[in-house]
Amino acid sequence: MGKLPIAQDMARLAATLQESEERLQLAVEAGGLGVWRIDLESGLATWWPGMERLHGLPPGSPPLHGEAYLEAIDPRDRDKVRAALRESIVRTGWHRVEYRVHWPDGRVRWIEARGRVRRDDRGRAMSMSGVCVDITRRKHVEHDLKFLAEASAELAGVNDYTGTLDRIARLAVPRFADWCAVDMQQPDGSLQRVATAHVDPGKERLLHEMHERYPPDPLSPIGTWHVLRTGRGDLVPEISDEMLEAGAADEHLREMLRLLGMRSYIGAPLNSRGRTLGVLTFITSRSGRRYGPEDLALAEDLARRAAVAIDNAQLLAAMRESDRAKDVFLATLAHELRNPLAPIWNGLSLIKRAKGDPHRIEQVGGIIERQVGQLSRLVDDLLDVSRITAGKIELKKEPTNLVHAINAAVEVSRPHIEAAHHQLSIAFPNESTDLVADPARLTQVFSNLLNNAAKYTRRGGHIDVLVETRADDLVVRVRDSGIGIAPEMLRKVFGLFTQAGHPAERHHGGLGIGLSLVDGLVRLHGGQVEAHSAGPDKGSEFVVVLPRHRREAAAAGAGPGGERPAAPAPTQPPARRMLVVDDNEDAASTVAELLKMSGIEVRIAHDGLSAVDCTAEFRPDVVLLDIGLPDISGYEVARRIRKLEGVRQPMLVALTGWGQPQDKEAAAAAGFDQHWTKPVDPLRLQELSAR
Repeated sequence: MGKLPIAQDMARLAATLQESEERLQLAVEAGGLGVWRIDLESGLATWWPGMERLHGLPPGSPPLHGEAYLEAIDPRDRDKVRAALRESIVRTGWHRVEYRVHWPDGRVRWIEARGRVRRDDRGRAMSMSGVCVDITRRKHVEHDLKFLAEASAELAGVNDYTGTLDRIARLAVPRFADWCAVDMQQPDGSLQRVATAHVDPGKERLLHEMHERYPPDPLSPIGTWHVLRTGRGDLVPEISDEMLEAGAADEHLREMLRLLGMRSYIGAPLNSRGRTLGVLTFITSRSGRRYGPEDLALAEDLARRAAVAIDNAQLLAAMRESDRAKDVFLATLAHELRNPLAPIWNGLSLIKRAKGDPHRIEQVGGIIERQVGQLSRLVDDLLDVSRITAGKIELKKEPTNLVHAINAAVEVSRPHIEAAHHQLSIAFPNESTDLVADPARLTQVFSNLLNNAAKYTRRGGHIDVLVETRADDLVVRVRDSGIGIAPEMLRKVFGLFTQAGHPAERHHGGLGIGLSLVDGLVRLHGGQVEAHSAGPDKGSEFVVVLPRHRREAAAAGAGPGGERPAAPAPTQPPARRMLVVDDNEDAASTVAELLKMSGIEVRIAHDGLSAVDCTAEFRPDVVLLDIGLPDISGYEVARRIRKLEGVRQPMLVALTGWGQPQDKEAAAAAGFDQHWTKPVDPLRLQELSAR
């Protein structure tokens, strides 16, 4: 009977031990741990459940002993593990070491091992036991954060964004991916691969070859084009062989993919200011890393930072180009202004010396008149470009005919064409070319294109104008046999100030705003203009497409916007007295002399208060009034004149260098009847005096 309690105690003890062991095993599994022991005399290892899982082996697999275990460790970490084990046995009695192990399926995992040495009474090391834990996720996070920090540092001062993207691709490998590619969308919508990196440098050529022969499919539901279309990241945690077979119909492509190896994929969009600039592609292969949602979040974070840096770099480059263009423009403007000023100055000197020689004076006068006209055209073009850019230009549309506008343009450009001995041919269609447009602006468009063709075509060249009719459009082609346009300049020719090179190197003159003006005016008419050229010395072609509106579509006799033209103003009696107000004495005296030669009685005032007093005393029929005066503005003078009592109100004409729409509105509000911009054509003064 005495043995029964002992048996019961042993059973309870066994049950307690089993329960404790089960609890320990549960804790080990919950913590992702593996427990191990090594007999240091025999070198044999004992593994408890969990160690097989940490090394990618099926449950119940025999443990790896000695050198066999070291063979499973990444070669880069073997010496470190050997040294840690030796140090714990010889000196410290414990160790903690991190290393990578290769699983049978090719994946690489990080393990942290901690162990303690057990010694006998004489201090001899008998065994070592400890635990292992998988720290792959932690190591990935450490490496990923380090990669993100280094990549962000690269992006902080980016100037050459293509070089920076190449460095980022190489930072990503092998920290975050086994291979990385960067594709940027081009202005024409195509894709350009700007960077590639592979953990095996020898396979980078294979990557380039694969991209050249098998570029991404724009219709694919996943991959680069899908990321571009949606602006959202793509994640494929595990790429199976079946997926590769389905995605690569070509056997050679499948062979390339097998050589490169693909385990997991992330495509991250380069998004900035609502645009997708390109795609960062990350792929794992031999490392066996499986991407998850947190990896996609990191890739998208990096892509956002890269996109902002790229966008900033492009804006900076555009600003620098704009500054360069402005410098070139100002130098060109000075050059173009000096060109007509020189003959004007010389002509005036000739007039002084040619007293009594009417023929010489008339000849020089013609030169001065032409040069002043050139100056006026330069200023008018600048103002037109400014108005178009600001969206303030107004078209005076009316039923008109394209052939008439082109004929008018030919007459404007004929002197330039004939001076260069060019042959001009024009082909008009037999069909109607009616449309609703601003005829003066259309003439401006085609005279600019003809002048451009004449300027950039060598002496004795050919210029052809062809007009075609289509169901909804009218098409005008202006071709020349000139110097042509380089391919890289074709997209830029309609930009402001885009003449190539420094003004001193140019042989053709001009401000470089003619084509920009053409583009703006054609767009205002609802059309478009394109430039074509086979290259330098192969001529150019400019194609203008205008929407076709028949006369019947416009109300008969209607003006712009459909309203009837205003009734002609009643005829006024001829002006006999005029007051000229300008603080520039030369400007005032020359205008006064021209008026006197027409038989007009003229007075001059050089400030605003004198102008008001002179109006009350002299009672002129017309006052030519400058706006910028030394005491009060011309607007204030006009208001005071309008308030004079007992005086017949004169016609007030604002004579000023300010010609923007808001300037005209301010003049009308102040009481002016008309607004003229300087310089004024002398014929206009004669017409005014004849009223």
